[in-house]
Amino acid sequence: MVNKSKYLGFLGFLGFSGFAHPLYFLFFLFFLFFIFPISPANKSNSPDLMQKQTKEKEEHKQKILDLANSKDKITNNDVEKLLGVSDKTVQRYLNELQGEGKLKQSGETGRGVFYTKA
Repeated sequence: MVNKSKYLGFLGFLGFSGFAHPLYFLFFLFFLFFIFPISPANKSNSPDLMQKQTKEKEEHKQKILDLANSKDKITNNDVEKLLGVSDKTVQRYLNELQGEGKLKQSGETGRGVFYTKA
């Protein structure tokens, strides 16, 4: 027969026998969040982090434009090597620059795609 007087006894291996009533567990969680609140520095959407990411993105896009000025044509791989970011990030940057009218894409897919200054 199971002892129903203890709830959450599955943490017994840590020396925790459980709460005598399920509501005690809810009270425990409630006070836990007040004692250890999530600080703004840990939040991923803090204003400082967003400003830093925006600044970094603009710097990367400027580096891409500088590369386009120095070469006749640039490829996705050229930008990956320059910035050290993923293929998907490079595609996003190049699409944004193309949408802003700063770069022009030639070719449709694959290795035949390259970009020139608009």
